[in-house]
Amino acid sequence: MEAQQPDPDIFKAVLDGLDVLLDLDVPPPGCKLRVLDLQTNTPKDSLNIESSTQPWNTGIACQEAEAVQPRTKRRRLDPASSPQKQHLFGMHVVGDLCIKEDYPDQVLTFLIRRLHMVKVVPQLCCRKLSFLGKRPKLPVIEKILQRVHLDCVQDVEITHSLDLVDLAMLAHSLRKMVHVNTFHLSGVSVQSWTFLAEQEVHKLFTLFISQFPSMHQLKHLHLDDVSCLEGRVDQLLMSVGTNLETLAITDCSLSEADLASLSLCLCFSRLTSLDLSEVIFIPEDLEGLRAVLLQASSTLVHLDLGGCWMTDTQLTALLPALSLCVQLQFLRLCGNPVSSVGLESLLRVMLPPSKSRLLVLPIPLDCYRGIGGPLQQGHLQDYLAELRLLLQGVAVLTLIQDTPNTFQYDMILLWFEV
Repeated sequence: MEAQQPDPDIFKAVLDGLDVLLDLDVPPPGCKLRVLDLQTNTPKDSLNIESSTQPWNTGIACQEAEAVQPRTKRRRLDPASSPQKQHLFGMHVVGDLCIKEDYPDQVLTFLIRRLHMVKVVPQLCCRKLSFLGKRPKLPVIEKILQRVHLDCVQDVEITHSLDLVDLAMLAHSLRKMVHVNTFHLSGVSVQSWTFLAEQEVHKLFTLFISQFPSMHQLKHLHLDDVSCLEGRVDQLLMSVGTNLETLAITDCSLSEADLASLSLCLCFSRLTSLDLSEVIFIPEDLEGLRAVLLQASSTLVHLDLGGCWMTDTQLTALLPALSLCVQLQFLRLCGNPVSSVGLESLLRVMLPPSKSRLLVLPIPLDCYRGIGGPLQQGHLQDYLAELRLLLQGVAVLTLIQDTPNTFQYDMILLWFEV
């Protein structure tokens, strides 16, 4: 269910009131406001912020985080440095923060306006910190982050906004996000470092990923269309620890060494979801993938290998490892040029399932008029009839559906309910 969005007029009125309050030299008589919660989907058990133990939900936790920070000399031009403004340091604004220049939300507009007017910015406790689309200038981002209790952040999303140079410059901020649970990086631009020497690219990437060991609670890592990842997967995975439950590396160009290095990593023993869609495999690459499946065989629930262009030979080589994934409930293989013989071998290994299971399978090559040719509906219907016969008595077939020309790939959906 989607979170209910606040009325924009009411939300603006709240920010206008905060704007006035922050400009006062002395707080109004009797004002005891310590925490302003702007979250739109606050769970019931976190409404009492003062008694909460969650680092992203509590004024107490934010105050403690501030207390342990070393005291530094106040700058003369800091608008919050006067004695009359000391009460402002006790106020915290709680809410997700989305940093983007195109169509900024009301909170970001409020913060940037106060920065441009050289006014005090309240302390921010954010559960989710997002960088989406075109970003404001880096100095603006850095000033905003200086007011964020970074150890309260649990979810970081960076999508088509920062390049590798930016990420390296923000490394000092990432180092302080010790409670991050989910990290999503997508569409990292290569424009600003295309002409950098390889040694410089390596240095910047190393600086960026060197912050991951400080994220002791990182469980969900999503990397999509990250060009600078090629040749450096081993560096990344060696730095994320052993708590990973979700790993998604999608639409990335990976080298043979990257895929082979998967067999050397020890971070997959708790993995419940693995998504390697749109990563192209060659026969020599499969040893690393087999090793991952074996490590995660007792925990893996979700596996997406769609669009990997695996052939019958490669799929057959994975079958022994797949047969050990007894918890698997979702398997996606569409976008792989596999024949009906290869799919039959897969089904004989995967069925009957011990748990309810959804299989998203490619329409076999036999149903097309040559590789890359049009789908032949008569052949497809013949194959579906054979498939029903094969599955009869093996498992309960709840749904079978062919969806040619509807999605990115033609596919057959098989749902087995246990």
